[in-house]
Amino acid sequence: MQKELLLAIGDDRAASFNLRFLKELFDDICDIRLTLFYVAPKLASWSMHEDTLAPMGDDLIELMAHKKDKGEKALDEALRWLKNMTGCPGDNVNTKVVQSKTGTVRELIDECRSGLYDAMLLGRKGFTWFEEVFENSVCHELIWQDIDFPIWVCKRPTGVPHQNILLCLDGSNASLRMADHASYILADEKRHSFTLFHAAKWDYETTIAEQYFSKAVKIMKGNGVTEDRIKFRSVVAKNVVKAIIQEATISSYAAVGVGRRGTTKRNKKENMFPTSVSINLLRQLTDTALWVSK
Repeated sequence: MQKELLLAIGDDRAASFNLRFLKELFDDICDIRLTLFYVAPKLASWSMHEDTLAPMGDDLIELMAHKKDKGEKALDEALRWLKNMTGCPGDNVNTKVVQSKTGTVRELIDECRSGLYDAMLLGRKGFTWFEEVFENSVCHELIWQDIDFPIWVCKRPTGVPHQNILLCLDGSNASLRMADHASYILADEKRHSFTLFHAAKWDYETTIAEQYFSKAVKIMKGNGVTEDRIKFRSVVAKNVVKAIIQEATISSYAAVGVGRRGTTKRNKKENMFPTSVSINLLRQLTDTALWVSK
């Protein structure tokens, strides 16, 4: 079955990180259906301004046309880059620009759901100290939403080759769905292996890892991944996030896959929110892409 991915395209350099990640991840992306999607910023509400300060009539039309034209230029540049760097003729790529009515995050979610894409890809800059305190990025907002599709957050390319996927298993259905997603996406990319990783806080919990691994392996085999491409690693660590980052850094993985929700018993309202693991990995992973499953 042909894979279909939605790539969020913007105006800054970070927007191209998802394109570069694809080139690094796949040997040939010409058979993957790609949609390059640009959301023109939501128009400001002019109801609180004086009439003389608000664009009206032809001025408003011109403003909207300018934003749409800016988006089309960004998409043209992205498509040109793909063709030049991958050699693909572009027949597998669609471009789409929309004028936001509900906000960038909502537009991205609606498009991903209506288009039934296998995943949404976004570029991500590193955090500044200010963002650590006041974070309102699109990536951050998306993870906080009650998403029902995988998100790939692609970081700045380092020039150092990255490959293979670190799949973090905690016994949750979300982490197993990530194992399903990653193995489906990369089943034919034989150069990539998968490391099933479990970080336990106590020694006795390491035996539970075998149960998690067994379930994931069964799913991955069903997607066509052979056992020789699957590795296993469990560690004891008080800080799960630090353990994952350390493993990802040492082995230069292309991506770290996690479930958006963990196994901690929470009430119905709390289950709407992501775990601290996925949020902290978004903030602290620097060179490795983060894949988050619903």
